[in-house]
Amino acid sequence: MRRLARDAQVRDSEGLFVVEGPRLVQEAIEASLKIDQVILPEDELDDDLMMILSQEKIQFHLVSRKIFDGLTTLRNPQAAIASVQRHDLEMIGLIEKRETMLILLGVSDPGNCGNLIRTAEAFGVSKILFHGGVDPYNPKVVRSSAGSFFRVSFSILEESFPYVELFKELSNFDYRSIATSSSGGSAPEDIPTDTQIALILGNEPRGLPKEVEGLCDKIVTIPTEKSVESLNVATAGAVMLYEIKRSVK
Repeated sequence: MRRLARDAQVRDSEGLFVVEGPRLVQEAIEASLKIDQVILPEDELDDDLMMILSQEKIQFHLVSRKIFDGLTTLRNPQAAIASVQRHDLEMIGLIEKRETMLILLGVSDPGNCGNLIRTAEAFGVSKILFHGGVDPYNPKVVRSSAGSFFRVSFSILEESFPYVELFKELSNFDYRSIATSSSGGSAPEDIPTDTQIALILGNEPRGLPKEVEGLCDKIVTIPTEKSVESLNVATAGAVMLYEIKRSVK
């Protein structure tokens, strides 16, 4: 469990990821994800989780506090940790749904990534494509998504996957690709509403590569005061996702 929480290669080879905390373990179960194992500290049992485990007939293991604390990645461990089967889709399975989609291209901060997953669900976007950047199964991503990670559909592309191929697939399924830039773009109100949208957000310090901006159908700039150079990617994503929800009927 410890290696699974800390090593993306182990998560990939085992096909599992880690969920920490009674509430999140419960939400993973409620989202019908396949639970591999649940480990609980014998000195602190959560009544609500115990009831869910009993109802769903999910086996669990009780361990000493010392052993439990050695498994978790949290400084203040919560009273449950579980290994859960990965649930990402192939890219084509995501794109063919022809619904508004969020593409995180090189987003590297786990907190930003999890926040964007949660924000996407809040504004009705349940399809997310990860291209490079942080491993979506990183425990910090899972925690900061506050359960949304279990309910959205998503695909993971390696950083080496060609941008041209990605945009070709988007075009094949009639997506309009919209990217954000700190300057020089159209107003958010100009988002097209005649087809499904792929909103593309880039790496925190670097933004999107020029090649990607050149492939997009539209570049949007969120107006801010001149004293502020740019918005945090999670904040910019929230503004854009709200605007898309407001505009697209």
